[in-house]
Amino acid sequence: MITKRVLSLADAEVVLEGAQEKANELGAKHVICVADDAGYPIALRRLDKGKVTSVQIAENKAFTAAAHRRVTHTFTNTYPGEEAWGIFTQHGGRITVFVGGYPIYVDGQVVGGIGVSGGNGEEDIAVCEAGIQALAEHMKTTGAGEVTVPEQAKKA
Repeated sequence: MITKRVLSLADAEVVLEGAQEKANELGAKHVICVADDAGYPIALRRLDKGKVTSVQIAENKAFTAAAHRRVTHTFTNTYPGEEAWGIFTQHGGRITVFVGGYPIYVDGQVVGGIGVSGGNGEEDIAVCEAGIQALAEHMKTTGAGEVTVPEQAKKA
């Protein structure tokens, strides 16, 4: 039997609030998706003037980050001739190998992912990291666990 931790809707809302605060600060029009550990959406927020096309992209970034347990822009082996070339064709094309998706780890275990679309790469990263930081601060105050992004999640 395996026991696992899962993000609640309330946890996902904490992530969304922190991410939206950063997006607002940047003046960007993002779509933010928080997914469970299997990559399926718990909550999604399309900010005012967020692109319709960014909805599915944010979902797919969250899916990829959670399911693969790593940051999406670390997929450097997906170019022509590399060992993972074509991976983005899998799972109905949902695998996303560019900037804007982070896994969410609590006490060393993946509990979900965040995907952000709508800004440039630096903005999408900043919004992801702000959402994760908001959850980390929340978890510290509740004593519910430690939120991290382990080094192995940042490597190809």
